[in-house]
Amino acid sequence: MDISLVANSMQNEIAPNNSNSKQEEVATNFEKIFARKLVKEMTKDSFKMGDNKGLMGQSNNLYRKHIVDTLATEIAEQRKLGMADLVTKYNK
Repeated sequence: MDISLVANSMQNEIAPNNSNSKQEEVATNFEKIFARKLVKEMTKDSFKMGDNKGLMGQSNNLYRKHIVDTLATEIAEQRKLGMADLVTKYNK
């Protein structure tokens, strides 16, 4: 029995699934980056405090970063912006 034929046929079956999965991951990551920039810009004035150098300003910046990252991740995973769909559609 020639095992190389079986190995090649199995690899051909696995490769498209891996590349498709990788493509989806890259598209979602792109949407996450785009969403992060968008949310960061939209909330830039919402978290301003008078004392940016003090303890309250630092904790406020940390809180803003957490909020921006959480919102961007949720938006990207739900594909609300449609950027990931466009990347997958035109990358085929």
